[in-house]
Amino acid sequence: MQRYLIQRLILVIPTLWLVISLLFLALRALPGDFVTRKLSNLENQGAEQRESEIVGYIEVTDTTHRVISGDTLEKIATSNNTSVSTLLAENPDLDTSGELRPGTRITVIPGQLLEAISIGQSIALPEEVETGVQLLIDRNPDVNFPLYQGKPYAEAGSILVIRDSLTLDELAHVNRIDASDILAVNPTGSASNPDGNLSADTQLLPTALVITDEGDTLEQIAVAYGRDLEEMTTANRGIDPAEPLEAGVAIHVPSDRIVTPTTKITEANIRHRLGIDKGLGTQYIDFLWETVRLKFRPSFQTQEGSLDIFLRALPRTLHLNVYALIVALTIALPVGILSAMRQDRPLDYALRGFAILALAAPSFWIATMMIFVVTPGGISDSGIWSIPLTSEEARSVFTSFTGALALYTIPAVAGGLAAGAGLMRITRSELLEVLRQDYVRTAWSKGLRERTVIRRHAMRNALVNVMSVLGLQVAALVGGNIILELLFNIPGIGLLLIQRINQADLPVVQTMVFFFALFIIVVNIIIDISYAVIDPRIRFA
Repeated sequence: MQRYLIQRLILVIPTLWLVISLLFLALRALPGDFVTRKLSNLENQGAEQRESEIVGYIEVTDTTHRVISGDTLEKIATSNNTSVSTLLAENPDLDTSGELRPGTRITVIPGQLLEAISIGQSIALPEEVETGVQLLIDRNPDVNFPLYQGKPYAEAGSILVIRDSLTLDELAHVNRIDASDILAVNPTGSASNPDGNLSADTQLLPTALVITDEGDTLEQIAVAYGRDLEEMTTANRGIDPAEPLEAGVAIHVPSDRIVTPTTKITEANIRHRLGIDKGLGTQYIDFLWETVRLKFRPSFQTQEGSLDIFLRALPRTLHLNVYALIVALTIALPVGILSAMRQDRPLDYALRGFAILALAAPSFWIATMMIFVVTPGGISDSGIWSIPLTSEEARSVFTSFTGALALYTIPAVAGGLAAGAGLMRITRSELLEVLRQDYVRTAWSKGLRERTVIRRHAMRNALVNVMSVLGLQVAALVGGNIILELLFNIPGIGLLLIQRINQADLPVVQTMVFFFALFIIVVNIIIDISYAVIDPRIRFA
């Protein structure tokens, strides 16, 4: 038996490699469509081009982790390469008496890593992050940068100079476009290029924080920086532009305004983040390595880790599918056995008719009919129960068992009926085949009871083919319940997949498809191993 198990588990490696390779080939056929759809979404939102502010300084805030369902301090500490004691020291007011509340912000670093600032503020491209870090250090000679895990960071509350000047060409470079792309949306006569002198070498002035000397006025600062007085007054509300200021007052000087082609930038960023700007061989190696390590690219929409998004939706899908599988098995085995034992009798015809009807009726139609039956205002005014479609607690048996039963019962029964009907038919046919065997006739001739003959001699041998069909039904159940998640507003994997496809959020779609495929492989391996448990002749063959 041990040797048999090892052989089957070894088969997982080439199978998984084949699945990852096929997924890579499939996704390589999709990125163009996904990029086009993403750009179309942006254009529909009026984001084809926009007037951008060039950030010159920032006030540093804490680096935090947003708690999601299932998070623990140990998990957060591991993912951020720190310790629980450090997290507790940074979060003295954190309530650790129970589960962490989703949405809670936990401080991981009392500031921000210079690497994160460099990438977030587009000081340098991500692959040039070391250059960006050095630029930040050079531009802030009076700021002390302590180390966090060997990397410099800026403490929360400190003011950092991000840049004091920027050419149009440099702005284009950090956005992965050419200066000509920016010039194309800033034609002569536009607000950002009134005289037509804008060029790739034009120095753009970022936002600045000016500390006044005694007697300075807002009007004087506006003239010195070439800014419109009205714009300066708007940026510094409550300050009289002609009144002399005291020394040490911080004045905000707005940056030059420049229109940036969001569509072009987004297309370049999407292609880079998808990795499709590299050679095909490099793409394949990167994709294989990322998938094996479960290090999927972050979501386009929220920048949240794709794996975190998948894991947050997984429990609801498990609730629904496990419940539906229990319904399917509860229907299939007893009904299939009873139908075989009463072959060609009225009960057999009735049960077979029920199975055909369950197979023919779509699960969403069955669910809709059941909603009409059980909810108030359907068959009766009072109804049997109300379905908590909007209750967050009802989506988990761990937060509200009765609420979860009320929410999941109808979709589980609707999904389980079709799967159970198919299993019932194969159970009946396989059991009838076994009952015709000589060893079963011998058991009958010994005078054994019907229950003993079925349980001890017939059913175990009939289960081999039933298990094969069960594996297929479990796979079909996961796919078929997507429509039920939509119908009952269950934010599981199915609903998430539809939403992310519509949003062209390819990294999340890629993550979910991979785990769907992995699930099918695991189920089939389990079914394969179960053959040897049910029938010892298989593992010795």
